[in-house]
Amino acid sequence: MRLRVLRSAWGLTGLRTDARRALAGVREAGFDGLEASLSDIGSTSAERRDFVAAAQAEDLSLILSAYSSWPNYEGDFESIPLDAHLSNLTNEFRAIAALHTSLPAGSPIIGVNAHSGSDAWTDSENVDFFARALEASDGCELPNVSHETHRARALCCPFVTARLLAAVPRLRLTSDLSHWVLGAERMFDFPSDAEWWPKLLDAVVGATALTHARVGAPREIQVADPSAPEHASLLAAYEAWWEVLWTSQA
Repeated sequence: MRLRVLRSAWGLTGLRTDARRALAGVREAGFDGLEASLSDIGSTSAERRDFVAAAQAEDLSLILSAYSSWPNYEGDFESIPLDAHLSNLTNEFRAIAALHTSLPAGSPIIGVNAHSGSDAWTDSENVDFFARALEASDGCELPNVSHETHRARALCCPFVTARLLAAVPRLRLTSDLSHWVLGAERMFDFPSDAEWWPKLLDAVVGATALTHARVGAPREIQVADPSAPEHASLLAAYEAWWEVLWTSQA
């Protein structure tokens, strides 16, 4: 087992206009691969297959994002019913599965990062949705599927996530703890947090398949330079969390 470090497609230009050059740049920068959405890599199935083939040629791994709503967080937010979330996510799973099985020499796609559900749902709605989402992903030829702890999604809150993990033990997470830090407006280091945070982190560790290594602050989703002296305590806290996640997986 080894740690693979992938670059996010955010801010990366030329993905759809010159995929080979963009992917060569990812490899030359020292990354093991790229995490991107379906729309990042093409608007048609043929364009997306060409992109996946280009990644394979560069010996890069891919993680593809799937959305139950609000793809790429572009445009206006729209509230839709639970069944529509499930239908959208299932369609994205199927599109990724088609790409995953399209190359005769094997696929560079190693995972699916799902942006799932709504922060407005009740616990019973969340359990219903994720039980059916797991069935949907099981029904497709997919690599590991994990669901991100992202703002505006069902897993936006650590407490809701802990209850869901207890109710749906097969649920796997993409752990981006910066979303929780921003939502809770703290680093979970207040004296009262000591009563629950270590236990909750243990539950998250056991369910984590993918970690987003982003340094956020209680009022800032991402600091510009994590290595800056003023962010030393933030970086130390995140690195300690990531070390726990990685040690558990190793």
